[in-house]
Amino acid sequence: MAEAALQQFSQRGYRLTQVADVAGALDLSPGTVYGSVKSKEALFDLAVRAAFDEPLPESDGPLSEPPLEALVERVKRMMRANMRTPEMARAVKRSSPPSDIRAELETLVVEQYDLVARNGRAIHLLDRCSADWPALTELYLQRTRGGLFQRWARYLARRIEMGALPPVPDTAIAGRLVIETVAWFGMHRHNDTNPQPMDDALARETVVTILLRGFGV
Repeated sequence: MAEAALQQFSQRGYRLTQVADVAGALDLSPGTVYGSVKSKEALFDLAVRAAFDEPLPESDGPLSEPPLEALVERVKRMMRANMRTPEMARAVKRSSPPSDIRAELETLVVEQYDLVARNGRAIHLLDRCSADWPALTELYLQRTRGGLFQRWARYLARRIEMGALPPVPDTAIAGRLVIETVAWFGMHRHNDTNPQPMDDALARETVVTILLRGFGV
């Protein structure tokens, strides 16, 4: 049931997904689903757990929805555990140019690629559903996603100022280009309606190579 809930919420978003949609995906009646969960909110909680590969709760009766604060805190904890970018955090704090800018930039692109490839299901769920919940909007869309855009723009601006990278017309756009390219090949291509078969390792290697060449390193 958790997997079906994850699929439906990821496709429809939180507001439009109903218990009947999850029931239909399982070829069950809504009443049967309500025998396992008490509400749509409880189904969303299961979807979040499934997206992050968290253990599902055990219960003798229908699962109740958690308080909104508890759900947001769980999402925050899961993102903190699974979506960290320690290499980027170190890079933006560095006050002098690296000895090998190509190696540094490659490390950062690979870190970003592997993060989205590893957490693709969770990212897709949060992308589709965060706008429907103000608390998740602030946590995910503004702080997590928005913060990622800012870190890449700041990193590129600093390396250009140091003379380690050649200038680009706009560092915010350049950083967004890296993130969106990585996100499409590492995650979104798996949901393409007309997918092009490609080897995962080759996709990763090609993206890294092209991005590095684009920055002139």
